[in-house]
Amino acid sequence: MKQLAQDVISVKRQKLHKLPIPTLEGYELLDAIDILYLKANVNYTTLYLNDKTKITSSKNLGFYEDELAEEPFLRIHNSTIVNLTKVKSYIRGDDGWVIMQDGETLKVSKTKKDELLIFFQSRKQNNNSIKDSIAEK
Repeated sequence: MKQLAQDVISVKRQKLHKLPIPTLEGYELLDAIDILYLKANVNYTTLYLNDKTKITSSKNLGFYEDELAEEPFLRIHNSTIVNLTKVKSYIRGDDGWVIMQDGETLKVSKTKKDELLIFFQSRKQNNNSIKDSIAEK
């Protein structure tokens, strides 16, 4: 019976397109698309939103890395996860920086830089493949 209840909750959660954010007061329900980026704050996480508000969550950044694994989010630094759909530009350098749509500049760590660049390059390859297949038709 307990397993059945967990299965039902799992199915409902998959259909719920809101991310429950645990806070000190309770829960905030957010659409992942409304999150610009997340920053670690010791054992808490601060979520920066499109509307320029911030929410402090009682969960650590690793929790959100797991929660957002199926969403277009990428950890670019030990203390930062970004919504890839909200990245405006990337500036090369030893580490590199991303400029977010809100103008915030976030550092990319050396260890995460390659993963970010692979994402950018794979998007270019995917777009070229789509253009090639359209041109063939």
